[in-house]
Amino acid sequence: AASQELTTLILEAVKELEAAKQQVLKRIQIWKRQQQLAGNGAIFEENLAPLQKRCENLVEVYFQLQQQVMAASTELGPELLARLLERFNEVLSSLVKR
Repeated sequence: AASQELTTLILEAVKELEAAKQQVLKRIQIWKRQQQLAGNGAIFEENLAPLQKRCENLVEVYFQLQQQVMAASTELGPELLARLLERFNEVLSSLVKR
């Protein structure tokens, strides 16, 4: 029962991480679009610090969650562990590519 609860919590956390990643990627797209519009004379807030901070926070959560998953690998089982690690790689690679 405890391992099922742990699995549920981890799956929820991974889902939240993926949702947060989507928000950050959406914000990056908006920033890029605003940068393009600035070429046409639109006002553009060029400060990347808030966006960079979001990315850094997301990566920090990513690594903490990945450590938790590795620590619980026995309870999760090899099949679920592999799927979760694949999802983690997707999150990180999509952030790095953008």
